[in-house]
Amino acid sequence: MLANSNYSHLKFSSSFQRDTTIISHLLDGNTAEWPPEKFVTDKATKMDYAIDNDSQTLFLAINIPEKSIQKKVMQEGMNLYIDTKAKKKENKGIEFPVKMENISSTENMKLFGFDNAEPFIQNIKTEGTANIAIAWDSSSILHIEYSIPLKIIEKDLSELNNKKISIGWKIEENKMTNSNTIQSSNNTTQSVSTSTRLVGVPAGSKPPPANPPIRSSGPSQNDPFAQPSTGKTQSIWATYIIEF
Repeated sequence: MLANSNYSHLKFSSSFQRDTTIISHLLDGNTAEWPPEKFVTDKATKMDYAIDNDSQTLFLAINIPEKSIQKKVMQEGMNLYIDTKAKKKENKGIEFPVKMENISSTENMKLFGFDNAEPFIQNIKTEGTANIAIAWDSSSILHIEYSIPLKIIEKDLSELNNKKISIGWKIEENKMTNSNTIQSSNNTTQSVSTSTRLVGVPAGSKPPPANPPIRSSGPSQNDPFAQPSTGKTQSIWATYIIEF
């Protein structure tokens, strides 16, 4: 069961039938309304993702069960890409969480490539544009939901009907190590510990502690997301046809 979050007022009235499945979308970080058959599992990351749309909005959901992948997402951020030419280009999308120096913010997202505008940061709960909800459940699985108006993807919505697009997620490589070595003036090496702080997690949706038997009300000193890690860039791409 997911704890209550502050996204409950953001409802998107979108009961519709596609592929014989009716979905009533609610942007709250709880993916329970998504039928299991909508999800596809990426074997490398074990992340589940699902894509849907109505005549106005593109909906996406992603479940991240692996702690190591959660840690990379929360420390380094994750990019969502939308390519309307279905060529897996990374020119348009959303960065979330937003990495700012040594702070990862889940209160904001960065949009880039929309309407040829410069990248800009906005709150994840901004009316009339893309919105995001994030939450952990009682099994410590991280859930992220996106709601993206089709009009910011393509001004002429008729151009999107029966349109094949590419949707991708990329988790950036974590460049931190457990202790970074620097060269001192006397030619000796010194270890410098680094870490990334997570800020702005919505109330009731805190990251789990290191070994959580049950849900925690907030991060502890042993919070795995406060620890450095290493890894490689990982990407997921899917082809999707918008129909309405």
